[in-house]
Amino acid sequence: MALGLVGFLLLACSGSSSGDGGGGSNYASKRSSTCLAWQDSMCDFIADKCQAQARADCDELYQSLFCKDDATMQACIGTLSAATCPTPLEVPAECKNINDPAPVGAYCQEFARAVCKFGVRCGEASDQAACEAQVAVDLASTCNGGVGLSATADQCLADLGTLACGQQAPPSCSGVIKVLSSSPAADVVVPWGTFTLAEPRLGAAGVSPSGR
Repeated sequence: MALGLVGFLLLACSGSSSGDGGGGSNYASKRSSTCLAWQDSMCDFIADKCQAQARADCDELYQSLFCKDDATMQACIGTLSAATCPTPLEVPAECKNINDPAPVGAYCQEFARAVCKFGVRCGEASDQAACEAQVAVDLASTCNGGVGLSATADQCLADLGTLACGQQAPPSCSGVIKVLSSSPAADVVVPWGTFTLAEPRLGAAGVSPSGR
């Protein structure tokens, strides 16, 4: 893989596209109304009720997550309404590891296809299949630890498809994949793990990464 394409990957950190790079999957639509309600309820509990995290930070984190079936998410919502704030803070059992990281894995595959189409088109890579295999290796740690996608995920899909040769990664793709990190230094606000928005790391709560 040419140096320019490696640099693109490092700048992008994460991203995606499908087909010829435009109009990929609509990841925002993968969150149901119950999922959106769960995101709000988690931050109502963690940030507003228990004051364990700033509301804006909590919203940024939880709004990146995807959900399992509506019944599971609704059970968590119902439990949170009556939950107390233990020390150290812990969410109810019904609310642990109920996010769905599968869309993150799909997004990573789309990114590999899109960035390699860009690489082949611009002379940074010579073979699409070989490039995709290398991109998968380069982003393995990010994608295996991925738990959610930023609000710019769909915009990143569109921007990658129109990227001109010689340009850097679109701003919409910067930190688009939210990563669960085990770094003790980052595990300050909430004790179940931490997100990495590329950098810096931010506190999170009991979620499952795509590689587990």
